[in-house]
Amino acid sequence: MSLNQPIAVDNTPNVVVQNPKVRLVANIVLGSALVLIPAAIVLDVNAPEFDWSFWTTPAMAVTSFLAGVFGLSVTAPNVPRKL
Repeated sequence: MSLNQPIAVDNTPNVVVQNPKVRLVANIVLGSALVLIPAAIVLDVNAPEFDWSFWTTPAMAVTSFLAGVFGLSVTAPNVPRKL
């Protein structure tokens, strides 16, 4: 495939979450959590005044798992099969 060829976009329906508003909200919530929680972890590790590891470690595990499930079950099926 050459860089000059246009990408053919089809309207592949998402069979898991059909409502685009729900997909958008879920993506924003997960994305925000995946930015904020590591920021809190960095602050926790570098500032001795904070000890947030009792909630940042489980929160990171849960959000990472949910982001993986969301990506594999909602985002991946919605990617066009042919480019």
